[in-house]
Amino acid sequence: MIYVVDASVAVKWFVFEGDHKMAQALVAIDVALTAPDLIFAELANVLRRKVRGGLVTEDQAREALETMQTTFSAAVRSSDLLQRAFELSAMLDHSVYDCLYLACADQAEDRILVTADDKFVAKAVSAGHGHKIITLSDAVAGIAAGQEH
Repeated sequence: MIYVVDASVAVKWFVFEGDHKMAQALVAIDVALTAPDLIFAELANVLRRKVRGGLVTEDQAREALETMQTTFSAAVRSSDLLQRAFELSAMLDHSVYDCLYLACADQAEDRILVTADDKFVAKAVSAGHGHKIITLSDAVAGIAAGQEH
């Protein structure tokens, strides 16, 4: 299984906030990860806000961005996902940005989106896309139990 990780999960790798340890566990388990290349801009934006808020230093943010480039060296081009993301956005009444991640998962049978956005998961599940999206807590619990989703 390949886990598509969105920015809501990736930021928790670097910032001590809710579910930080759970996000760290996902990386520590050494599973295959991918994401649309949008993740770099989204993470940079979130980290910039965290620097302004005093939650991380500028050096920590820069280091996080370097780590992300290594972690997602084979990121999927967002432009290749736009049509499907647009369809999903209309279907779910949700942002195209978030739907790019779901479109990335939807692109291959062995991919599933891991997100910390419970509302997005609920929308996707209610629209019949529950097999392509999972919460961070459910992903880590499933992997730890030896059940890759």
